[in-house]
Formats: sequence, structure tokens, C-alpha cells
Amino acid sequence: MQNMNITRKSPLKLANTPVSVPGDKSLSHRFVIFSSIIQGGSECTGFLEAEDPLHTMKCFSELGVHFEKIGESSYKVSSPGIKSWKSPNKSLDFGNGGTGIRLSAGILAGSPGILATLTGDASLQKRPMNRILDPLRKMGAKIASMHSDGKAPLKLEGVQLKDYFYESPIASAQVKSCLIFAAMASGVSLEYKEPELSRDHTENMIRFLGGEIEYLSATHFRLKPPYNFSGKKFSIPGDISSASFFIVLGLLAGDGSILHIKNIGLNPSRIGIIEVLKLMGGKIHIVNQREECGEITGDLEVFGSELHRINIEEKWIPSIIDEIPILTIAGIFSKAGFSIENAKELRAKESDRIHAMVVNLKKLGIQVIEKEDGYSFEEITDLHTGAEIETFMDHRIAMSFSILNAVINLDLKIDDVSWVETSFPGFFDKLKSLVS
Repeated sequence: MQNMNITRKSPLKLANTPVSVPGDKSLSHRFVIFSSIIQGGSECTGFLEAEDPLHTMKCFSELGVHFEKIGESSYKVSSPGIKSWKSPNKSLDFGNGGTGIRLSAGILAGSPGILATLTGDASLQKRPMNRILDPLRKMGAKIASMHSDGKAPLKLEGVQLKDYFYESPIASAQVKSCLIFAAMASGVSLEYKEPELSRDHTENMIRFLGGEIEYLSATHFRLKPPYNFSGKKFSIPGDISSASFFIVLGLLAGDGSILHIKNIGLNPSRIGIIEVLKLMGGKIHIVNQREECGEITGDLEVFGSELHRINIEEKWIPSIIDEIPILTIAGIFSKAGFSIENAKELRAKESDRIHAMVVNLKKLGIQVIEKEDGYSFEEITDLHTGAEIETFMDHRIAMSFSILNAVINLDLKIDDVSWVETSFPGFFDKLKSLVS
């Protein structure tokens, strides 16, 4: 193993080709659920045809909802409506989809008469579920883990739930959306408060469909019945979490490089990655801003930039939680190094991402300090080549270190990149077209 010197001015030149990324994963999951709730027909363009949302779609088809592919990333849905769903004949397998299983647990727990078992792959069965099980039970849900550790598989009997107020100890869009869907399924009220604003895609989709939400503050709202939605045409923009890999690639390219990224969702609760990278010195422009499907959408222009270390404030963490691995790659090229804290939630993702990043950074020869809620390292001058990267069955770990290898060829050996298909099919082809 050798050392390779790095510089904050990369010689990498990118192809002058606009980039598009697959549809937003969070919105794709929610489209499946909302279109299944609605009696009648709905349509969608921009659906993310990756393993996670396709698993969610397959699970709801087991309830009696019909999904028809009518074009690339386009679907037509015909549903009997939530009151006419049937209990599935087999376990609902959500694959690697934490969003799918947690949101679906809520909607099914509040649907009287439904009997279901919810499960997933080996990675999903390691993730914590008590964060949704505890509040659901307080609403009156009959749902339990089939193991003593509160993890999937989950077994439930849908029952009539009761009005509920919940003050969440964490800012989690999955917990929030789980309880919203539970309340909607049972036709009851929900009052919800969180410490910081988490992603609000579910709330935006409710408003897009004509529903109302009463806000007591930015992080405190009430939701009341009736929940009478009718079918609509959904247009899903590109996923900013997927775009973040190319945003960092564009920033780390050589002087004069401009990367154009088209049709990206710019929900204010999701653009923390853009704001943090700007504070680090990144030059990123938003152009052609518009609104689609209740979500702010636009195009990005990303310029090769010199980055520097900043103090990432706690307020940014909920909106960058999924992007911290690729943000760390930007930190490797930043003057004075990189530090992240207040991000303990990283340990409850597809992998323990704090542990996963620290293990792999050390393999690169980086003297990284691990903390319970993050990690830090000083300015990097050289990196080991030929390191064997462990993905820990996590797509974002695989993609992040693939971007590093594209910026500076370290001959990294990444153990398993198959997990990338769960969220970003075609990622490696797009990367190759830009840097070849």
C-alpha cells in the first residue's frame, strides 16, 4: 500500500454533459401509499424504479392495489381505497427499505381488520423499530416485534386508533409520517411536535391533495379528519440525496468545471447539503426554480471550488443526515479538515454510518477521532492507495467512496456495490460518463 498526495485543486475535468438523477425516493414511497389510500385512479411520472420503492409498491399490491407501468418511471394506479384493502396472503417484504416498512406499519396498524407481517432483508432487520412501535401502541395499535429487541419482522392487527399527541425526542420524518398515516387510516386527530424540522414530504403531499394542516409553530402541527383525497397526477422531481454525490463531484473538479444537474427537488427541509457546502466555500447556483407536486424544484449549476472546514451547526443535521457520508468525502479535500457532531441518528441508518465511515477513513490512513455522535479529522495531505472499503450493506457508503475514487484514483477495492440499486440504479454509468 502506497501513499498518494492530495491537493485541494483537483486536476479532474468533467464531461460537459447535463446530469439527471432518479426520482426522489422519499416521494416515491409516499406516492405508493397515498395512491393506495385513494379510491380510484392516480398517475405518476418520475417514480424511482429502484429496489426500495419497488418493494413498497409490491407490498401494497398484496393489499389489492393495482399498479401498471405506462412508461419509463411512469405508473397508473387503481385502488379499491383504504377501507377495502385485504389482508395479504404472505409476509410483506420491504427489502432494504426503512422508509417503506416504517410508514407502512403506521397505515396498516390504523386499518381495522388488516392482519399483516412486515419484514425485510438482513440489513433492514438490524434497524431500530421501537421508535415507531412505542408511539403506535400508545395510539392503541396492536403491533409487536417478533424478536425481543424491537426489530423487524413486525406483526400487526389493524385496529381503530385514538386521537394522539406526541412530542418526539428526535427529528425523524419516518416517525412523523408513520403516525400521520396511522391517524389518517383510523380517521383520528394527531398533534405532533419535534425538536427540529424533519423532512416534510408527507405534509406537502397532504396539502397537494387538498388536505389541511394547522401549524402551531414550524415544528408543531395538528392534523384532523376528514381525510378525503381524490386521485391526481403526481410529478416526482430528482432526489437531492442522489444528486449530492454529483454535487460533491462537481465541487471537487478542477478550476473551470461546471456541472449542470437537472430537475432536482429542493424542499427546504432537504437542501441542508447545498447550504452547508456553500458555507464550506462551494459555488452552487439554483436556476429555473418552480413548484411541482407541492415541492420546490429547480436545476443546479455546480462549479469547481476550494473548500474549507466549518462548524456544522446542530440545526443542519436533520436536513443533511443522509448526505453526511458524501459530505465527509468533501471534507477530505477541505482546508483544515472536517468535523461532524450531533449526528447520533447516523448510527440507526442502513448501517451504523459513524462506525462505517470511521473504519473506512482509517483504512485510507486518516487519523479520525470517533465520537458517539460523529467524528472529526484534521487537514489531509495524503491517502493510502489500494484500500479495501467495507460498505456494511449500505448504498451511501458504496457511492461515497466511489466518488472519492473518481476524484483521485486510489485504486479502492469496494467490497459490494450491489446495494446501490436500492436507491440509484444507473449510478455507475452516470459517473463513468462524466469522468471517463
